[in-house]
Amino acid sequence: MNRPPVGAIVLAAGQARRMGAAKLALPFSGRTVLEEVLDRVAAAGLPALVVLGAHAERLRPLTGSALAVEAADHALGLAHSLRAGVAAAPPEWAGALVVLGDMPLVRAETHGALARALAAGAAAVRPVHAGRPGNPVGFARSLFPRLLALTGDRGAGALLPFLPVQDVEVRDPGIHRDIDTPADLAAAAAEGQAPA
Repeated sequence: MNRPPVGAIVLAAGQARRMGAAKLALPFSGRTVLEEVLDRVAAAGLPALVVLGAHAERLRPLTGSALAVEAADHALGLAHSLRAGVAAAPPEWAGALVVLGDMPLVRAETHGALARALAAGAAAVRPVHAGRPGNPVGFARSLFPRLLALTGDRGAGALLPFLPVQDVEVRDPGIHRDIDTPADLAAAAAEGQAPA
């Protein structure tokens, strides 16, 4: 019997003030940051939904086959972008990973391991590498109402202290690496040649 799919809600609505540009559209390993993230999600076999906002016109052409939605109130904080993604999640999804669009070094096998844990019945999951938790985090559909109740600049991680979370050990330092500045991008690009 086929299990309902777990999808990925890719948050790509931020203003990227510290970068001074639409950072997810910047070059990364022969494509853009957003395309790298989506390629790694696709390599894990996950359907993706991309939440756009501040740079929607620039990023929409980069979303490929992923479903793209726009968070009209994205400027009110991260929770509002997340809520737009959760509200648009296809009804057949049994759960979703909340994937940050500025973390292109997270490996496909990490996405896959987290999705399998959700599909096997975990309520909430997070990856752990070298004793430290990271991103993406994931939630069963039964928790979507709690994600929809978040407000302000709180992300999905704000719920984790109140939930039974299954930690998934991964060999992936990329779960701790996001891109906020040009220096971050250069360092990540240098590491981007590692297997996805």
